[in-house]
Amino acid sequence: MNSNYVLNSRIPVQLANLTSLSNLYLSTCGLQGSVPYLPQLKVLDVSDNPRLNPDLTRMFQHQWPKLQKLSISYTNISGSISNAPMLVSLDAAGCSIQGSLPSWIYNLKLLTNLDLSYNKFQGSIPKSMSNLKLLTNLDLSYNNFQGSIPKSISKLKFLTILRLSDNNFQGSITSSICELISLRTLDLGSNNITGTIPSCISNLHNLRVFSVYNNSIEGSVSLKSLINDLNLIAIDLRSNRLTVDIDQNFSLYSKFKLESLSLKSCNLKGFFPLFICKLSHLKSLDLSHNNLTGVIPSCISKLKNLDSFDVSHNQHYGPLPLPPQTVLYRFSFDISNNKLSGKISIEVGRRLSNCVVINLAGNQLSGSIPSSICSKSSRSSLQIVDLSNNRFSGVIPNTLGYCKHLQSLNLGSNDLTGNVPNEIEKLESLGYLQLQDNHLDGTLLNFISKLPSLVVLNLANNQFEGSIPTELFGAQYSLLSIISLRSNKFNGSIPDEINNLNQLQILDLSHNYFSGHIPKQLGGYWMNLTGVSQSLMNVYDIQLQMVINGIMLQFEKIYSYTSGLDLSRNMLDGNIPTEIGRLSELARLNLSHNHFWGNIPASIGDMSKLASLDLSFNRLSGQIPQSLTSLDSLGVFNLSYNELSGQIPKGIHFSTLGGDGWAFVGNTFLCGEPTKNVCEVEEDDKKDDREDDQENYQEDTNEKLILYSIISLGFILGFWGLFFVMLIKKEKWWFPYWRFIDSTVDVIIRCI
Repeated sequence: MNSNYVLNSRIPVQLANLTSLSNLYLSTCGLQGSVPYLPQLKVLDVSDNPRLNPDLTRMFQHQWPKLQKLSISYTNISGSISNAPMLVSLDAAGCSIQGSLPSWIYNLKLLTNLDLSYNKFQGSIPKSMSNLKLLTNLDLSYNNFQGSIPKSISKLKFLTILRLSDNNFQGSITSSICELISLRTLDLGSNNITGTIPSCISNLHNLRVFSVYNNSIEGSVSLKSLINDLNLIAIDLRSNRLTVDIDQNFSLYSKFKLESLSLKSCNLKGFFPLFICKLSHLKSLDLSHNNLTGVIPSCISKLKNLDSFDVSHNQHYGPLPLPPQTVLYRFSFDISNNKLSGKISIEVGRRLSNCVVINLAGNQLSGSIPSSICSKSSRSSLQIVDLSNNRFSGVIPNTLGYCKHLQSLNLGSNDLTGNVPNEIEKLESLGYLQLQDNHLDGTLLNFISKLPSLVVLNLANNQFEGSIPTELFGAQYSLLSIISLRSNKFNGSIPDEINNLNQLQILDLSHNYFSGHIPKQLGGYWMNLTGVSQSLMNVYDIQLQMVINGIMLQFEKIYSYTSGLDLSRNMLDGNIPTEIGRLSELARLNLSHNHFWGNIPASIGDMSKLASLDLSFNRLSGQIPQSLTSLDSLGVFNLSYNELSGQIPKGIHFSTLGGDGWAFVGNTFLCGEPTKNVCEVEEDDKKDDREDDQENYQEDTNEKLILYSIISLGFILGFWGLFFVMLIKKEKWWFPYWRFIDSTVDVIIRCI
């Protein structure tokens, strides 16, 4: 009953009445609730039911004497397992379990398979793990385990599969792993492992998959020794600090059946290694980010197992390919970011057409793109083609229309000319179309409206002309998240139908000849440009450039919070709509070098995530809104060369932007810091201050005069009173003092 989506209900309790039922498979059925008590079962699989809530403690409060295999992956479990004495296999991946490994696991002594991947476990692997002596498969990948890989793991003598990738393990690879002589798969990728690869790895003669990608492992590795000493089918050494030595002339043992070889960023040098052409079983090759030179050898056409048709012609082609960290990314050919040159032969193109992924980007390849990559006679299963950043010339081959499963096409940064072929409209699964930085011309064809899966459209830096067809924005439920038409010759108005793009994250129409107003119908667009597109996250490399603060910046990755609207260097006019303030998640807004007039909308202050704002070289007038001072996230700010007036508002953060005045230059009537213009309000304030000072000075003088007068009057009255008393008494002794009294009175009068 697996994958029966129509169930979408609780597991019926009546199942417990089926006393002879031994195997029950209810995976991916939309089940809810809990699991009933079914003591007769040997196998129970209820995985991939995210609304199912198995309470393990309650479920196992009774004996499950026959249960051997339990799969509860990607459910919402809780509690612990007990009373299952015969349990040999437990799959509990993706259950969001937190904390350290629960102790009840070590009581399941008969376990041979334990899968706890894709959870949230922390801490180190305890020594108690060695109690599970019968384990053959241990998968703890995609958690948050720390510490070193314990030496006690060597006690698990029967281990054949050990997956510890995508954690935070540290230290070097313990040599005790070499004691696991039954080991067939060792995956330690994407940790913080240092040191070197222990030489004793060559003792693991049963090893088939060896993966240590994305660590900090150092040293030199002899590929010849690694290949011939072991019988590997997959080697993944990419993205370390390793130097892999390749002997161009070494011979392979006939038993060797390598299917996947990944040596990305392994300091490979010299010509493309010819021994690869002898790997007759090869299905995946990654030699990217090295220093390989020379041409792609024609003997690549002998690698017949690159043909994916045998497994892919029945598969569902969804929007997401295998994740890039997958050890066995089958049927891919990646030699990007080297120094390879020359042309791609018809034979090599025909062989590569049978891959799922072709990545030749970042080389010096030249000539035309071979039409054999996609042809009517081929059985192409291509999903990703990246030929960007090379020197390909000529036209885009119309045979690409035969790659009906293509999801991503990147031909950017070449010397291609001519029109985009109409045949591309047949690519109904195409989600990423990147043709930027070429010499393509003509009018933009309406075939784009026939690409219902389109997510990214990058036609920047070409010579396209004419108006944008409304069909580009016509799909009511369009998935378009990124549109870059910058630096072309487009003209006319921005179509009102842009309102339909409810997933839009980045819109760059800069450096064209667009005219007219920003459409009033952009209301829906304003509401939905929130920078949260899920379809862009960690899927494909997107090569995108945007101008920030007058500098062209290259975005290496596009994240969910990367959002922008760039309409700069056009001939747009009219008011900036107040609805723009609804873009609360917008990070970059550039409307510079247009003919916008009127006031700056105060609603821009509501754009709380705005990091870059450029309104320079327009005809904006009026005052700078005080609301802009609330934008604490603002890091780039430019209002220069407009007709703004009034005092520049002040704010704790706002005042630090354009501190030297460059952000406000060219606005004659702006005043206040950081300009040198003094505002009229400030002059009036200073005049008022001077008048107040004069009045205060006059008042102080009058008060002092009154004070001195009172003191003098009192002094005079005192002395003259004494004089009259003496006169009345006719005393003669006071006459010698008369001169002193007279002089003192004269001094007092002068002070007054």
